[in-house]
Amino acid sequence: MENKTVYYALFNAHPSTRPPFTVELGTGKNSVHNLENCQDIPESITRILSFCKEKSLVLSPDFALLYPIYMDAMDTEFEGTMHQIAWLIKDEADAKKWKFDRIGGYTGNTTSSFVP
Repeated sequence: MENKTVYYALFNAHPSTRPPFTVELGTGKNSVHNLENCQDIPESITRILSFCKEKSLVLSPDFALLYPIYMDAMDTEFEGTMHQIAWLIKDEADAKKWKFDRIGGYTGNTTSSFVP
């Protein structure tokens, strides 16, 4: 892993599924590492920090926790769950003084939007 900076953590937790889910760590425009089998948001944060320490990675000053807007969940029974998951992730970001954002949907954001 050449780049030693982590720019974002993308939580791939679709609201219609149950854990485990994957967290993608972005270390460059075309460089990612996936943390598989994450069980919940707090455990994922612990795993992100442990992985960074183990691999001597640093979090970017603009490090962001990202959660997709799942358009297929809109106007379904899963829309509320999607918003609840987003709030859980945002709460973690706020507690750590990290950024939080959404990708997909109508945001115009992709993971590349968070990598310089």
